[in-house]
Amino acid sequence: MDEAKTPQPRAGPEARDGNNWSGSSASRAPRTEAEAFLTLSAMRGIGPKTLFEWAEEGSSYRAILSEGPSDQPSGWRERRAEAADRAVKMRELLEHLQVRLILRSDREFPARLLELTRPPHWLFVQGSVDRLNEPSVAIVGTRKPSNDGIFLARYVGACLRDWSVPTVSGLAAGIDQLAHEESLRSGVPTIAVLGTGILEDYPKGLSGVRERILAGGGAIITEYLPRASYSGDNFVQRNRLQAALACILIPVEWKRRSGTAHTVRFASALKRPIACLRLPYWPHDRVQFEPGLGLETGALFTVPREQDAFDRFVRDSIGETAPEATKQLSLFGEDD
Repeated sequence: MDEAKTPQPRAGPEARDGNNWSGSSASRAPRTEAEAFLTLSAMRGIGPKTLFEWAEEGSSYRAILSEGPSDQPSGWRERRAEAADRAVKMRELLEHLQVRLILRSDREFPARLLELTRPPHWLFVQGSVDRLNEPSVAIVGTRKPSNDGIFLARYVGACLRDWSVPTVSGLAAGIDQLAHEESLRSGVPTIAVLGTGILEDYPKGLSGVRERILAGGGAIITEYLPRASYSGDNFVQRNRLQAALACILIPVEWKRRSGTAHTVRFASALKRPIACLRLPYWPHDRVQFEPGLGLETGALFTVPREQDAFDRFVRDSIGETAPEATKQLSLFGEDD
């Protein structure tokens, strides 16, 4: 599990390198780390684990592409030429879709992700990159919400316009999709963190939602290579990005053994505030915190009875000041 750590400065010459790949072609050497990354990722036998390990070692993707790694077999030049053609096609497709590749060394890389023990070394971002560094609220929950869960998701959605910060969720069925829908309804930008590659149609049938997220000033992001498919482990790792990217987590409806519980654990390790909600008629043991599962930084609110406390908790987490309450007029005048 990722735990909190002090963010490290984004050092290295590649921080000034940029990742603009327009005008690139297979006939020339990549001019940027981003271009070199895509070419290496197009090579057969080189996957995200290898790319991550090279970055952890402090290696330059351009240097590796040019000279070849020490542990690679012969024929590097031929493999590189073959991959270059595929990489150019991928760059052109990503550019057409206005997808950017942001490396950890780039100034635009989300600072809060650096609090993870193993932050991603790259992100594919479609939409607004600026949203990723703004204060935000993560809203997650079960894929199969009850009527109460749907009510609570919409209840949180009704608060979003007042908080005026982007939301973060995972585009999954159930609560996640409700979080995105309620954000769009409230005119609040929303960020979808995928557990697949940016080019994958998963969950299926949500192209319209994705388009609305982008049109609303939001973003769709992933740490997976463009055509990576889904897996259980991918979704768990995706959850750590949701927890880290936001300033506060609101798990709407969830169970101790669930994907949402992973997000709660990551948020706990990162010392993110966690706001859990319950309805007045719920049994007291329906929502419980445990060590490492929200106990350290979590708070439980019975809504709508404790709406004011819930609102203050969220505003404190995102750095917003609650509006001053309007003073009620007395029918009997002011007290002496």
